[in-house]
This record gives sequence, structure tokens and C-alpha cells, in this order.
Amino acid sequence: GSSPNSSTQVIIRAISSMNNSQSNEPLMIVDGMAIRGGASTLADLNPNDIENITVLKGAAASALYGQEGANGVIMITTKNGGKNGEITVTASATLELNTPARLPKIQSTFIPGAKGMYKENMGSGGWGPYMSENDTYYNNLKEFLQTGILQKYDVSVSGGTEKFSSYASVSYTDNKGIVPKDYRKQINLLLKGIYKPSDKVTVQLSANFMNRTSRGFGNSMSTIYNWGINKDMSDYRTLEGHVNWWAYYDHWENLLDTERINGAVSPYYGRYMDWSQTEGNRFVINGQISYEPIKNLVFTGKMGYDKSYSMYDSYTVPRIYDGDLVDPTAEDVQNKLSDMQDRYGSYSFQPSRGALLNMQFLATYQHTFAEDYTVSALYGLEFKETKGLESSIYNEHFQLGGEFYSFNNTDFTNGDLLIANHPTLYHSKYNKYGHFGELRFDYRGMAQLSVTGRMDGSSAFKQASKTNYFYPSITAGVIFSELFHLSNDWFSYGKLRGNWAKVGKDSPRYLFTDTYKQWTLFPDGGYGVDPTTSRAIDLEPEMTKSWEIGADLRFFHNWTRLDIAYYSTTVDNQIVSVRVSPASGTILQTRNEGSLENHGMEISLNQDLIKTTDFSWSAFANFSFNRSKVKYLPNDITEIQGTQYGDIFPVARLGESSTGISGKDYVRDPDGNIICDENGYPIINAAKGLYIGNREPDWLLGLGSNLHFKNASLSFLFDGRKGGDVVNVTGRSQITNGMSSLYDRYRNREYIINGVQAVAGPDGTTTYVKNTTPIVLDSYFINTYYATVSSNFIEDGSYIRLSYVTLSYDFGNHFKRNWPIKGLTLTATARNLLMLTKYRGNDPAVLASTAGGTGGAGIDNYNVPSTRSFNFTLKATF
Repeated sequence: GSSPNSSTQVIIRAISSMNNSQSNEPLMIVDGMAIRGGASTLADLNPNDIENITVLKGAAASALYGQEGANGVIMITTKNGGKNGEITVTASATLELNTPARLPKIQSTFIPGAKGMYKENMGSGGWGPYMSENDTYYNNLKEFLQTGILQKYDVSVSGGTEKFSSYASVSYTDNKGIVPKDYRKQINLLLKGIYKPSDKVTVQLSANFMNRTSRGFGNSMSTIYNWGINKDMSDYRTLEGHVNWWAYYDHWENLLDTERINGAVSPYYGRYMDWSQTEGNRFVINGQISYEPIKNLVFTGKMGYDKSYSMYDSYTVPRIYDGDLVDPTAEDVQNKLSDMQDRYGSYSFQPSRGALLNMQFLATYQHTFAEDYTVSALYGLEFKETKGLESSIYNEHFQLGGEFYSFNNTDFTNGDLLIANHPTLYHSKYNKYGHFGELRFDYRGMAQLSVTGRMDGSSAFKQASKTNYFYPSITAGVIFSELFHLSNDWFSYGKLRGNWAKVGKDSPRYLFTDTYKQWTLFPDGGYGVDPTTSRAIDLEPEMTKSWEIGADLRFFHNWTRLDIAYYSTTVDNQIVSVRVSPASGTILQTRNEGSLENHGMEISLNQDLIKTTDFSWSAFANFSFNRSKVKYLPNDITEIQGTQYGDIFPVARLGESSTGISGKDYVRDPDGNIICDENGYPIINAAKGLYIGNREPDWLLGLGSNLHFKNASLSFLFDGRKGGDVVNVTGRSQITNGMSSLYDRYRNREYIINGVQAVAGPDGTTTYVKNTTPIVLDSYFINTYYATVSSNFIEDGSYIRLSYVTLSYDFGNHFKRNWPIKGLTLTATARNLLMLTKYRGNDPAVLASTAGGTGGAGIDNYNVPSTRSFNFTLKATF
């Protein structure tokens, strides 16, 4: 995302679960042990500590990781110390500048109002008259955003011998976003050591500490996009620090008290006057000891502990002060104020903590016989315990003046207020256990066969009739070019591979427990069962069955390298919430219903073009596509819906893709043309929930190149996408509020809708002729016939982007041998330099943070604009 605090969403290949409570993200493994939080926790790691990243895509590759590996596995290995007896010190400094890359285009012609008329005290939108020469134009969106600056400093020390090696690093990051007061400051510390007291014993220990202080941008950009172009949004406060109401209202003095209570406040006021901050610490400790009592037999014990603390603290300063209201004692004013106590300020405090304990025991044995055959066996036991605690207190209406912004200064006398904002405390605990094994056969390194099996159990299923589940897999590969001696001048290497696997994914927690809620008459009302969702009667894990075939082919002495893979995955026993008869005393029940299928292809091509002593040039290309289909849902439902955006829903519909879009559309003829009435207006289909788009791309493509000349190197990457619809929620808001740049050209002009009109024949048949009747693009047409139709805001997300260009120079050869500095490298990287797309919004490659259910990809919902960055890094080695 564009914010320093944006969460990361990673989905390998495709969505596997349609339930919004189920994550589709892969399991994250650091130094052999799982960590909490999915891909969003990658921001807690120092990138300069990472040695390599391995992505296990298929179910067979992740079968040994059990339920959590059903969506794939990302394995991260951090750096180790050297073994040559020398100590190496590395220091680096990074400066990065971020600017908005693409902004939604805003009209510059019309001021706020209604139906083309000026309206007193209307400060947002653009449905008023033309801007006059006496009006000042303010580009509030451009002025609100700033240049984001990231600074990062790293120091690491590594060294050691064959017996003992260690690595230590510390880093500091200060990242300021393009939105004012959006920042993240982070300190990372990593200590890692490997000790071999004997040839039979190896001990490894790592400790990773992270401290974070941050403030995010929780508000959407909607207010900023729709602020009037003749209003200076930056003039947000008076000399006393109060709200400057005249930044929005022309005649504040004419407003009634009931209107003043809910007066519009500039977003600047919230960013600079309010305060919020999150402080967090995280400890990740991994340790393992390996013992080899006899040759090729190794016992390994592992333990990982991942614990985090977080504290969110915030207050909003009062919007209403003494003197802002004419008669605050009036009955109607008091009635409205009783529901809007936050206008006198509010305070929120939310501490939380979480922990993951992961323990493993592994036994491996390898034996080679007849020189050509090797058999390997692995057996393992694993236990995981996840704990969480979240708490929240909130109250409103600061009692004393000044800057005493404390929970103790809020109003405790309003009984209704206390009921609405009572403290909350949430505990969670979750256990998993499993034992697994692998048997591997190898013939001279040219043919391999692997068979795995895993038995898992989960506390999520402790009340189910079946609590343990078995997952098998089989993988095979053969290097046929060596086995059959096929290598020659043009064909260098060939390997075929294939696998089949079955792996499960358990349910969200506490589905087998009735939900209790505190009634509004507490304590007299006590507790009761939440009547919305009943407990699950019996559940089984979602079951993924997949197979994959692939080939690794190399030509012309390995100058040309081609890798191809085709996969097919079916996920049965989808855990979904379905409607049941109200006579049962509830509305929803969670059951195993539904089946989802994915299949696709991945192709990568690497080509060496030139290789000389001083110069090398290579190019690469990646191509992939995925096709998803909902094969089965319960008889009483036809789709699973995601988060609602007005009348638009991300949906997984029966017989369609798992990334579909439903909403409203026009009535169309058999050829898909819009049918207009006799007055030229398009006829809106009365049906809701029509299938109007699919966010799944037709294909993805990446093209890049690497060039090296002596000590200089240059690399770049183009990436693109064909197809895949984007829901332009932001664009819909601009259209509705009269702020779209389209109004500069088309507002109040005659226009002929590109559609047809139906003509009834004397025999009862209907024919269609081209519509030739003009209409006027005024606020009536826009808000009645255009903005209300979802399909107008479903756009093609195809694009081509210059993702990055990196230029680096290594000064290593310029230093004398007796100098303390061993190497110096300067690197400059520019990202998101160019994008070609027909999409009218911010960024067609938008990824929301939602990783569950139908996902948040392709939903452009008032997002912070994407950024173009320029990064400079100086790295020295001593």
C-alpha cells in the first residue's frame, strides 16, 4: 500500500476459501518456524537480514506443514555468520522519496451547490454554478498530499569459524507517508548464532526484536476528494486552535444550533489537532538442536516463540466549544447533543497482546545402497499454541478545558453513554498438533519419488465428531536428459515433475460455541444467546485436492532456460454461513457446503544474451493465468458475498468465478446493448445482484532485463495485466457529488446514449433500432440514471507498468588493500515510473487488505493514491 502502515496481502495463485472469516494467505516460516499474522507481519522483519525467500506454491510442496500450509508456504531464511575466521561489518543508509503517482481527476469548473444554483453553507461537491472570476481555485487534493520520506540505517556484524558463527544486526527506519502525520518508526535487532560443540551436535539460536511507533491514516480519502474547489481546506483552525468553520461555510452565523453540532471539519484538523499512536513490541525467538548419534541418523528439536504487544492510544479534540452554539440549553439542541457527545472530544485506549508457541521434533535417516540408490525417511511431531488478548475502553465529552485529554476527563454521568461504550475484553486460545512423515527415494540424483503423510488435530474441532484428519501427498521427478543421455549442443537439460496432494484447512475459532451478548439493559437484562448465528453442529476441515505437472528445460548450454507448470486444485467442504429457517431461533448456521475449483499455468523464460569478461546481458519473462469456478453451493444459496460497497458486492457465484462482482445494471437486448425509452433515457433493470464483472485477470505478464558492465549494473522490470475488472467506488463518489473531471466537458450538454430502442411489431415481435434521442447530462440524469447503476463503475483493469529501474555501482576495486573499507556500493532505484491504462481511477492494481473470502483485490475504495518512489542506498563493508 501507499501508507507506511499499509498491511500486505499475499495470495499464491488463487483464492481457496469463500468464507470471509477464512484467510487465503500462505503460511509464513522464518528460520524453519511459523510466525503469527500472515504476510502483514513481513513489515516487522528487516529486509537486510533476509538471506533468501522460497515460495512453496502447490499443496504437495506444503503438505508437511499441514492445515496452515493449505494456501502455500513462504519460507524466509535470515543471514548467518561467516566461517572463514574473519569479522565483517556492513553499514548502509537509505533515503527514499515518495510522491503520488496517479490521482483521481477532479473537475475544476463548478463550485458547491445544487441543481446549478449556489447554496449558502454548502462547502463540498460540485453541483453548484460555474466558478466565477472572483472565486479562488484550490487544488485541495494535491495540496493535502506531501512528499513521503523514508530513512533507513543498518549495521550488521558477522563472523565465525566452522565451530561457531554469529550474525548481529540493528536497524532504524523512519518512514513518513504522503498523508500528513502518517508515519512508522521502527527499530529491529537480530542476534543469531550457530554452535557445533562436536561433529554430532549442532545448536542454533536466533532472537529477533522489533519496536514500532506508528500513526496510520484510518480515514478514507472521500472528504478530501469531494471538498469544494473554491474552499481552502488547509485553513482549518483559528488562532485559538478551534475549528475554522469558514473553511467550509460561507455564512456560519446563519446555521441553526442543530446544524452547527454536526458541522463539517477539514481533514487537516483531524490530522494536526487530534492525536493517535500505536506502540508495539515483538519478540521472535527460534532455537534448535540437532544430534547425529550415528552416521545419517539425525534427531532435531525445535522451538519457536513469537510474542507481540501493542497499545493504541488516541483522542479527538472537541469540535464544539463554548460560543459555537447560540443556545446550548434548548431542548432540541440537548437531544441532538446526547447522541453526539463525541463532538466534545473522545478518548480511546486499546491494548492487545498475542503469542505463538511452536515446538517440533524431527527424526531423519538417509541410506545409500548399491552406490546409485538413496532412501531418506523423516518423522516429525509438532505442537502449536496461539493465545490472544484484546481490550478496549472508550468514552466521550471532555469535562475540563485546556489540553487535559484523558479518559479520566470524560463524562461518566451519562448512563446511556456508559452502556454504548462499556469496556471490552477478548481472550482467545487455539491449539494445533500433528505428526507427519516423508519417505523419499532417489536414483543417482536423476529420478526422485517422495511420499508424505500428516495427521492433524485442532482445538477448533474439539466438539466435532471427528477431530483428527490425514493428509497424503506424492511427488515425482525425473531428469530425463541425464537418464537417457539426451544432452547435446542445443538441448542441455530436461526435467519432468509431477505431484498430487490432499491437505486440509481448519475452521475459524469458536464456531462450535454459542455467541453471548450483553443486553442494553445490563445488569438487569443479563446475558443471552446472540440469535443471529447458531453454533456449528459438525464441521470438517476444508479439503484441498491438487495435482500439478511441470517441466524444467534448458537449451544451448543453459543459455536458454524454460520452466512450465500446469496445476489444478479443488477445495471441497467449504466452510460457509448459510441462512436457515427463522423457526430454528436463528438466522445463520455455519456448515460444510460448497466446492471451488482453480486451474492455471505458469511459464518463466530466462535468456542469456551476451556473456563476456566485462559485459553480460540477460532477459527474463514470466507469464501466468488462473481460472476459478464455484462448482457447488447449498441448494438454498447461489453465491457467497464479500464486503458490501453500496449495492456492489464481491461474490463467489455458483458456476462463475470466485472473484465475481454483483450489482445493478441496465436492461439490455440480446446483443448486450442498453435499451433506452422513448425519451432517450436508459432503462434500469429492477433486479438487484446481477452478475456484472469478474476481478480475475485473463493473464499476468512480467518482462525484465539485467545488464552488467564491469562494476556497474542495470536492471528493470515491466509488468502487466490483461483483463480483470476493477470496482471504482471512488469514481462513483466523484460522479455522485459532482466532482468528476468528466463534468468539465459534459455537464449540462446534450448527449445520445449509446444504446437501442425497442420497437414492437404488429405480430408481437420486438426489434431494436439505434437510439437517436438526446438527453441532457444534468444532475437529474446523473443521480437518477447513471450514479445509481453499479455497472457504470466496473472498469477494465488492464495495464502495463514500468515497475522498477535499478542502477548500481560497486566501488570495491578502488580501495587499497590496507584500507579498512573493503567495499562500497551505491544503488539508485525508481519504482512505478510509468503506467499505461484506460482505468480512470487511482491504480488498477489495487489490493485491499482483505485476504479472506472473495478477497479485496480490485476494489478501489477511497484509497490513498499509489506512489512513485526514488530510492538511494549507500552500502559499505569493512
